[in-house]
This record gives sequence, C-alpha cells and structure tokens, in this order.
Amino acid sequence: MDPRRNYTTYDPVLEQRPIPLIRVFNPLRAPAPGTALVLVPHEGHATTIRHGEPVPDARYGVHQYSVLVDLAEHRLAFEMPLVSRDPGFVFRGRVVVGCRVGEPAVVVERGIRDVGATLYDPIRHMLRPVARRFDISAFHEAEETLNQRLASFPGDSALRLRGSTVELLLDDDEIVKAARDYRDVRRRNRLEGMRRDEHLEWMNRHGVEGLLAEIMERDGPRAVLDWINRAEADERRELLDTLSKLFSRTGVDREPFDHIEAEREVVNRIIGGPNVAFGGTRPRRARDVPPQDLPPASVPYNDDDAPPPQYGYASDGADPFPESPVGDPPGSAPHDTAGSRTSRVRGIRRSHVPGSDAGSRNGRGENR
Repeated sequence: MDPRRNYTTYDPVLEQRPIPLIRVFNPLRAPAPGTALVLVPHEGHATTIRHGEPVPDARYGVHQYSVLVDLAEHRLAFEMPLVSRDPGFVFRGRVVVGCRVGEPAVVVERGIRDVGATLYDPIRHMLRPVARRFDISAFHEAEETLNQRLASFPGDSALRLRGSTVELLLDDDEIVKAARDYRDVRRRNRLEGMRRDEHLEWMNRHGVEGLLAEIMERDGPRAVLDWINRAEADERRELLDTLSKLFSRTGVDREPFDHIEAEREVVNRIIGGPNVAFGGTRPRRARDVPPQDLPPASVPYNDDDAPPPQYGYASDGADPFPESPVGDPPGSAPHDTAGSRTSRVRGIRRSHVPGSDAGSRNGRGENR
C-alpha cells in the first residue's frame, strides 16, 4: 500500500505453489467455493478451474505452478483529492466500490496482488475531469455528477465493480469550526436583537430627553448644552430661511393677505423661543402670552366705527371704487339698508335714492 494514498485493499491471490510432474498420490483437486484454481503451464495460456469443475491431468501433466484466487466481493474505500474549477480549492472525495475478481487467469497473468493500488489511479483519472467542471461552492451538484460518472464504470475483465459511490467530505476541523461559528453567530444575533428591542422600548418611553440624560451621564453637561445649541441654531436658521422665502414671494402671484397667516406663524415661532428639547437655551420673549395678546401683524384704523380696510373686489360684484366718502350726520335717522352699500374707503354706508343725485343733498341730508 502506497503511504501517500489513503485506501483499503486486498490481495486476490490466496496461495501459489509449484506442481510436480508426477502427482499419483497427491492429485490436484477442485477449489473450494468462492475460489478458483489457475494452472499455469510452461508454455501457453493458463487454465482456470472453478468450484465443481473437473481438473484436467490431475495426477500428471506439464503444469508449472498453481494459483488459488479469491473470488469473493470486497468493499474498498478510496480517499482522493479532486481539484475543483479553481485550482486553489479541492474537493475531498471518498469513493467506495464493491470489487471482485472477474477472470482469475487474467489476474494471474497481470500479476495483480494489490487491488486498491490497481483501481486507485483509473478511478482518480476518471473523476478529475468531472470535478474540475464545478466550483467549490457547487458541492451537491458536483457530488451528484461524480456518482453518475462512477456508476457507469463497471471495471474490466480482471476486476468487476459494483455499487460504486462517491461522497464529498469536509475536514473534521472544518466541521467543528463551522458548527462553532454558526452557534456564535446565532448567539450574537440574539443578544444584539435583545439589546435593540430594549433600546427601542427605552427610547419610545423617554424620547429625546432620555437620550440627553444618557449623554449627560456619560459625557457631562457641556455635551448636552452643545447639542441643544446646535439644534436651536438649526431651527432658527430654518425659520429665517422660511420667512425670507415668504417675503421674496410677496406680490408675485398672490396678494399680501395670502401670506399674513404664514408670516404671523413664522414670526411667532421666531420671537416665541425654540421648540427643541427642554425649551432651548434662549429665553422666550413671550413664553406664556396667549396668541390673542400678541401684537397683530397689521395695524387697524383708529376710527372705532369703521371696519378695517378691504382689498380686492367684493364677492357680490359691487363697484370697488365708491363715489364719495360722505356719510350721514350725527343724530340723523338711519336709512333703510335695502339697496345700500358700504364705502370701501371709510366703511360708511350710503343710500341710493332713485331719481336723485349726489348734488341734490346738503350737508344735513335734506333736499334743497
């Protein structure tokens, strides 16, 4: 057995002895079951005698020697490296075959005494072209194809093969290491998942203030103050940018009153203080002042009786430009509101009398 190869083997020759020319008191006998007797002459081909067959020239003859050959089937195993598509990676194959002697005379003529060594190279040369078609990752596909190829190899006349299989193996150290790595990864993922769930629950319960408390506990109050300052500066910069965009679009395609509410909201946010965690670092200018007490965005008229000025066209289609701001004198009787309208300039209601004009009334509201 070659020490460089890992395989099992057996010697098919059980016994070999010379044959005397005269064998009157010791004739040749037929072999036992499971064996065959090969008679090798001085010249010519060997003769095979199987169990139950008569032996020619048993008491005399020209036979040189006899060989007793084992005909039983033996299971042989071969471990051989099979190079994959990438020469840097090799399949570790284990081949198991059932082997028996087919023709004992051929075995004797070839001088086969180590069956494993006789089969190792032919099997390896047959499987290598198949293995190199697969990458090392195609483990199962390569094993299936190798089995199909080996099953189609029945052997030759000397040695018959049956029940041949190929199994691709992993090193014992690799199996142990892979199992250990798998358990380590599963354990690490489970612990990290538990930590994430705990952190998520804690953040949902405490929010940003809880995170700032953690930062303060770890890095001190200066780190928390810097974080709040940066958040406050970012918020103020965004508000000022929004206000600048509102001012730049005034009068472009909308009337100014379309921006009043938006401007008021942004201005209140700017002067009312930041909305960052813990109220920020700047004191609120109107921290607890209700919205209705804040200064209005526009200044109304001083006339108590006059409503604020209106811009644009009335919804009823009336003339937006009145004829005169003249109103009723104090103490005069109110006029009927039917057919009356309010002045767009001073908000004073004036009546239209059919058949009269503006010049027919004096300052007291009487006809001349």
